[in-house]
Amino acid sequence: MINGQYLISELKNRRRRTAVNIGLVALVTCVLICITLLAGALNRAFQAPLKDIGANMTVQLAGDVPEQMAGPVLPCSVAPISAELSKTISSLPAIQSISQALLFWDFSDEGFQIVVGIQPDDRAGPALLRGSVTTGRMLTRDDSSKALAEVVWAKKAGLGPGDQVKVGGRIFTIVGLVDTSTLSSIGTANLYITLSEARDIVATAPGVAKIHSFGPQDSNLLFIQADRDKTEDVAGKIKQILGEKTTVSTPNSFKQLLGSLFTLTQRFSGMISGLVFLLALLLIMRNAAAAVRERVKEIGTMKAIGWTGRDIRSQLLAENSLYIVLGTLLGLVLGGLAAWGLSFISIAIPIPWDMAPTPHFLPGGEEQLFHEVRLVMEPGLRFLLLVTVVPLFLGLAAVWSASRFITRLQTSEVLRYE
Repeated sequence: MINGQYLISELKNRRRRTAVNIGLVALVTCVLICITLLAGALNRAFQAPLKDIGANMTVQLAGDVPEQMAGPVLPCSVAPISAELSKTISSLPAIQSISQALLFWDFSDEGFQIVVGIQPDDRAGPALLRGSVTTGRMLTRDDSSKALAEVVWAKKAGLGPGDQVKVGGRIFTIVGLVDTSTLSSIGTANLYITLSEARDIVATAPGVAKIHSFGPQDSNLLFIQADRDKTEDVAGKIKQILGEKTTVSTPNSFKQLLGSLFTLTQRFSGMISGLVFLLALLLIMRNAAAAVRERVKEIGTMKAIGWTGRDIRSQLLAENSLYIVLGTLLGLVLGGLAAWGLSFISIAIPIPWDMAPTPHFLPGGEEQLFHEVRLVMEPGLRFLLLVTVVPLFLGLAAVWSASRFITRLQTSEVLRYE
């Protein structure tokens, strides 16, 4: 039977011990919450650049540098991927969907422009810009000689819906303006046209024919949605199909670009949590055992007046459980405040030049592109297990440590302290 008055008296009169035990549990809970939520937030941040374009993998094939920057040419990082190879890739297990696009540079007497051919109703890639049309309308699959223009580029060029532009010597009418800042710079361009028209332009371009063999159904950008837990395996199979010049970008690719600090933070978050938890267990057990030894006379008196070992263990269990509950609540508050503060932090994920190629000799061509991602703290199953299982283990450890001494204590021990 638990004596509530005695329990409250212990908490109030042994303030130092109470504060230490509650503070220790709070600290452990707070640290574990922060590590768990931060690791999850970083993992989501690594996925963000590809998630923004509706995929978790992109595929490109490196080629040769164009011999002459005149007319439509393919950047060296996006050589053609044949229709047959695209079909082989799409048949791989774990691949849910695959979207194709065609990116090329267009040099003319009137200037330079980056152009991307898209399937307007695709589930991934630049086609997702249909949700970012600021003026006019989105392209449709049946459009002919129609184009979308990136809003900032169009403003600098003095263009808008209804105006005409030349792409590969052909006249296109702008039907809408899009804000590409909603995407992650992957496969973005100045102008967007239908994939079929882009293929016609590239297939007949002399600058492309000198370097590549381009078929009427080929593309050079693949946006793939695959099973999340199998992306690295799929990436390896794609490289085997396309060869050593293949670039397959996955969330792990961005981890490597961010450097060893972020990689180590995520990789060893579980180890750090385990070490913190182990240290907390040892300290809780030590404090519980020390607290019992300090109360030998008190416990001996309790046994002398009829308290059984079970009664004493129950009383100590109640005390330690209260420490755990109060410490956990305090740790949740501190951890929540820390997570709230971390949620205001954004990290800049670098986008490789290969994924957003711009000629180096043009202004801004050598600038490193970044995708700003705000850390999002999302408590999940692991978090719920953390805040429920850890306090339970701490409480059991404390009771086990205390009961080891109590079971050996005889009633006559009280005489030694009188």
